[in-house]
Amino acid sequence: MRAWGGAPRILRPGRVACDAPPRLAARLVLGARTPSRIVWQLAQRLPDRPRELVPALAEIPWEKLLGRHAFAVRASGRSPELRHSGHAARVVKDGVVARYRARGLARPEVRPRAPELLVDAQVAPGDVRVGIDLGGGSLHRRGTGRRGRAPLREDVAAGLALLADLAGRRLVVDPFCGTGTLLAEAVALAAGVPAGRDPRALPLARLGPFAGLDLAALGTEGPEPAGLAQVRGLGADDDPDAVREARATLARLGLAGRARVERTPVETLALPDDERGLVLTNPPWGRRLAATDVERAWAALGRLVRRRPGWTLAVVSGDPALTRRLGLRASRHHAVRIGAVGARLLIYEIDG
Repeated sequence: MRAWGGAPRILRPGRVACDAPPRLAARLVLGARTPSRIVWQLAQRLPDRPRELVPALAEIPWEKLLGRHAFAVRASGRSPELRHSGHAARVVKDGVVARYRARGLARPEVRPRAPELLVDAQVAPGDVRVGIDLGGGSLHRRGTGRRGRAPLREDVAAGLALLADLAGRRLVVDPFCGTGTLLAEAVALAAGVPAGRDPRALPLARLGPFAGLDLAALGTEGPEPAGLAQVRGLGADDDPDAVREARATLARLGLAGRARVERTPVETLALPDDERGLVLTNPPWGRRLAATDVERAWAALGRLVRRRPGWTLAVVSGDPALTRRLGLRASRHHAVRIGAVGARLLIYEIDG
């Protein structure tokens, strides 16, 4: 977020706040690669008792925010007063409708599926926060037409690349690149390539504060340069279909000149001698390969990086037994979630 000109405040794991004027907010929604959602917060510390929450919500000028656009409410969290998300969503909807009724206005349609605007409610004991989801849903999609198997979402892949730290690297290597998501996001981050979301498909254009902005032009603006333009990418995989899809992904993102993908198993992959590189990878955990094949793959990954002092290995693991096959000791780690699965991003500095 700092690269985009924002001043983030970490509220809790997985949630960051930033005071952003409309132009910055629009740039983040259109181009930032790591957020899964961006919510324009309207109110916080509202009471969680329904009888108090509805009139508190009716103080918000929803008629100026939603207008006549069909809306839905997405709620998360719970409290002793709002014990499940469905109940919380109904109460918030009632508060929005109460505002229109108090002003003698026809309320907009409540449309749970395919709403034009999405009201977001986050519930905690004694604290309800409400806002409008500026992306209208998950921002992981890149509009690249990517096909094939891709268990790693793009926003998660970009976050892993940030945690692995691209600073000072000349080469990023993914020996198990699959369809290329992790490699592409790492190289795109280094190159300052925006996510390229289509403003016509986002709720931004329906909201008054963003009406005067040239959203199409803002969508082409990337973050501030971070001195990483020299980073190149190398992907490898033994699956010919995955290799073709990874190459197509890089081409659609305009990254074919910055990264290449080879059909090479990890056992025969060679890392350059004269590069200070980063191996960033999400190896198989055994869901699509036999257990013995997975164990051999992890052992081969360990052998690959041990031969390259000065390199760093950043590897996603959800299985400590497989991690031990590397034969390395991690210098640090980060807890991450891959879908519904808890995992760790383990960082290994390879010494001489």
